[in-house]
Amino acid sequence: MRRTNDALRVLVIDDEVQFRMMLRQFLENSGFEVVEAANGDEGVKLFFEEPTDLVISDIIMPEKEGIKTLLN
Repeated sequence: MRRTNDALRVLVIDDEVQFRMMLRQFLENSGFEVVEAANGDEGVKLFFEEPTDLVISDIIMPEKEGIKTLLN
């Protein structure tokens, strides 16, 4: 995904769909471009494919917890 504007890009990593949707809506309404991941592994992959300016991650998730994800 390429930047379409000068908006800062945020990667939201959370296993709860409703929370991701709410956070995406809030961030987009605030002028951010948002990328979502449902778990830590997916988040790391997305980040290395197209880095973001900020990562917001849930701490407790199945597969890979937030702290381990951020330390990757």
